[in-house]
Amino acid sequence: MSKRLHRDERGIALVMSMMVAFVVLLLTLVVVQQAVHNLDASSADRRRLNAVNAAEAGIDWFYHHLESTAVGDLQPHLMPLTRPLGSGPAPVEFTVTPTYFTDAEGNQELVGAPSNTNYPKSVKISSIGVSAGGLTRKMESFVQLNPVYGGFEGAVISGGATNLSNNFTLNGNNGNDGDVYVLDGDFTASSGLETIRGSVYVVQGDATVSTNVRIYGNVWSYGALTLNQPQATIDGYVRSSDEWVKLTNGSVGGNAYYCGTTTGSIPATNPDKALGSKIQECTSAPPSQPFPEIKYDPAAWAAQNYTVYTAQGTGDAQCTDARNYIEGTTTGYNSGAGVPDDFTGVVVYISGTCAYSPSTNNPTITLGTNLAVVTRGSIVLNTQSTWQGQGGTRNLHFISAYPDVGTPDCTATTQDVRVENNPSFPSVEIALYSPCDVYVSNNSGPFTGQVIGNPVNVSNRFSMTYRPVLIPGSNIDGFSQDVAYLREVSV
Repeated sequence: MSKRLHRDERGIALVMSMMVAFVVLLLTLVVVQQAVHNLDASSADRRRLNAVNAAEAGIDWFYHHLESTAVGDLQPHLMPLTRPLGSGPAPVEFTVTPTYFTDAEGNQELVGAPSNTNYPKSVKISSIGVSAGGLTRKMESFVQLNPVYGGFEGAVISGGATNLSNNFTLNGNNGNDGDVYVLDGDFTASSGLETIRGSVYVVQGDATVSTNVRIYGNVWSYGALTLNQPQATIDGYVRSSDEWVKLTNGSVGGNAYYCGTTTGSIPATNPDKALGSKIQECTSAPPSQPFPEIKYDPAAWAAQNYTVYTAQGTGDAQCTDARNYIEGTTTGYNSGAGVPDDFTGVVVYISGTCAYSPSTNNPTITLGTNLAVVTRGSIVLNTQSTWQGQGGTRNLHFISAYPDVGTPDCTATTQDVRVENNPSFPSVEIALYSPCDVYVSNNSGPFTGQVIGNPVNVSNRFSMTYRPVLIPGSNIDGFSQDVAYLREVSV
């Protein structure tokens, strides 16, 4: 019987093994399920984090865009912009949408594309980040904007036909960058001894060099290009976008690019005048830029910490009052008594069309701060006045403002700017601007800055060094930013 009982216990080990295996299987399933859950949770966290990071990247991208982009090139103009990010393993992207406002509080939306005269004071930035699997997160930021004004490219910017005569010297700012832009009409260097440490770009017309000139850069015209003086030297290349290049005399250090030919032009005669290759290549117009429309914008000057003095009186009395203020020896700008503390400059604004000029007693005006003369009339520096920077280099602006409405009437001399008869500008960087004629000649001292006119005429011994000069109210090159908030919001 004992043997039978022992026989009845046979197989119990198998049952126990199966029970233990089942328990182990259950534990394994729990462990695997927990691992899968943790993996899914980790993956979801990673996708969520990627989406948040992508949304923040969109905000940061737009911060940089605002800081480094000219106002006319702001992208997008009230439209969303989607960009991928170069992070893995799965693709990630953001879509950023700005809403611009004309006020700092964000109450009134900006209408139309941003520009120098229609620029935003604040912006709300919405950025949606999308990670793998379509998981989204949204970040939002509100930023108050302050325009950052920049200068213009080119030492001389002329809106019309331009002639250099009777000794003109143009030095560069950094090397040979003293460029001359002729935006409409022809360029001629007709007489005297000329030196241009830069290039000449003739956007619409012909270029003719017929005097002893040394151009350290290139000469590029849309129309015909002629070099016909033995002492004329162009270090770089010469190029005509649409017509011919004729090298009768002189020398060219680089290539000669021409589109068509005419009698005596490349490649027919005088091929040795160009030391480089003669290349037939019809191209688009030379490098260009719009003619600046510099209007009087008090807010733009205030943003650069200028105070405003408005000339009093009517007619010619306004210009007399402006002169008395600028040259005042007991009160006014020249003594510093009329300049409030903590301002970097003064704008003397003349609302009439009188002709501003210094007094006739060879005055010396000491610039302890920056100074701007902005007028609706003309500016004539025709005495031996001295504009002397003090305490460092100062900015000096002589601006006949572009009309607020419509276009300028240049049939008379109402808005001309003339610098002649030996004025001098030590320790000063100067900007001359008119939407009409600008004449420069006979400077006895250093002239450092820019000349912008429509057109610019240079004659009779004029020497200048190019320096880009900030003109508030001109080009907005970007925006400084005051971030009010940055937060995650619901999609």
